[in-house]
Amino acid sequence: MDSTAETRLIHHLVETPDGAIPGSALAAARRFALDTLAVGLAGTAHPSQPGIIAAARHWGAGDEASVWGEAISLPASQAAFVNAFQAHALEFDAIHEAAVVHAMTPVLAAALAEAERQSAVDRTVSGARLLGALVLGLDLACTIGAASRGPMRFFRPATAGMFGAYGAVARLRGFDAARAAAGAGLLLGQIPGTMQAHHEGSVALAVQMGFAAAAGFRAADLAQAGLAGPAAWLSGPSGFLALTEPAHDLAPGLAALGTAWQVEQLSHKPFPSGRLTHPAIDGVQRLLARGGIDVARLEQVRLLLPPLAMRLVGRPLVAALSANYARLCLPYVVATTLRFGTVGLADFTPARLADPATLALAARVAMLPDGSTDENAVVPQAIEIVMQDGATRRVAVEAALGSPANPLDDAAQMAKAEACAAAARHPMTPPRLQEVARLVEDLASLEDVAVLARALRAG
Repeated sequence: MDSTAETRLIHHLVETPDGAIPGSALAAARRFALDTLAVGLAGTAHPSQPGIIAAARHWGAGDEASVWGEAISLPASQAAFVNAFQAHALEFDAIHEAAVVHAMTPVLAAALAEAERQSAVDRTVSGARLLGALVLGLDLACTIGAASRGPMRFFRPATAGMFGAYGAVARLRGFDAARAAAGAGLLLGQIPGTMQAHHEGSVALAVQMGFAAAAGFRAADLAQAGLAGPAAWLSGPSGFLALTEPAHDLAPGLAALGTAWQVEQLSHKPFPSGRLTHPAIDGVQRLLARGGIDVARLEQVRLLLPPLAMRLVGRPLVAALSANYARLCLPYVVATTLRFGTVGLADFTPARLADPATLALAARVAMLPDGSTDENAVVPQAIEIVMQDGATRRVAVEAALGSPANPLDDAAQMAKAEACAAAARHPMTPPRLQEVARLVEDLASLEDVAVLARALRAG
């Protein structure tokens, strides 16, 4: 594929009128923006968050954009870095399953920081413009991510996510196609994600999401200063796809531009654990709801998993479980679901992680490949619970809870947002959260989105 792929993506990004985006896509953007802001508030409670802020302060001084859930401002790129870290730190942020990209996290972190930066210099950004930047930035990130046809070699939520962050900033700055293309090429030297962090269950995963958001600013700043990167940044022999996704097919995504909107394919994460754990959690909940399962008489749980789940969350129990590792460990989250009926923020505290009964139950979870060959599929997953008397209960999950085919209802989404707000380092009161939710719902008529950013501040 030649550079026309780059041309088509860039023209779609900067030349699609806000008015051409359908109401269904705008509604999805509002819905997942609220979800991302809520998990970003909860992320302030991550033990590494103070260190993230301390480091970001060393990278420059300024008061351009707010840190969600805190009473401080930073230069816009640093605020985007911190906010993207917070939104991914608890593995609670929305995902595009086909692309395997947590696209809203870096896109919203960058877009809202850029909007607040512009407001500080008397160039207000309306809610309608912000929504357009979110939808088109997501289209860029998810079209690139969904082109993959092979196993994940780099941390795609960050590597593809940085294109979305850049796209949102470029659109809000009013870049024409030539300048937007110049900046996109300047992303290549900033590819921000190694899968080693995922293998080890490292906090570096969330740091890489911060890098993705900040990379969007650096590329936009350089392009605005007149610099340009490689023209074939996506499809060239050493372009992004050749480097990170050598097995790929971009044609279906390009054909869908302007007719299918990627924001409408996002999935909520009802549980604060890796998305590949969700079908198993969902399946165990379905089996428990049917009744007849005495956990004390359980012999084994068998999980039949597609390749992506085997690689990303089919990891064994280890001594001294860390919260970051446990969120990506199927035996732990399945055992937690069997014991408590769900998986929540409180299940990754030191006491829960060391609970002997949960760990003993987790040791009875077996993870088996299901024989499928799709390297990027989240579902189907099959769950079999075998009792000591030989009785077996089985369920196959074709669409995990929170996906477009099995969506969270409004009440469940708000309950998640309330739990996140309450778990923040500076808890947000329900009335204050309701005000944030109202501002998000009214984005299309909001004259200056800096009002939303200020509503997210502590105090």
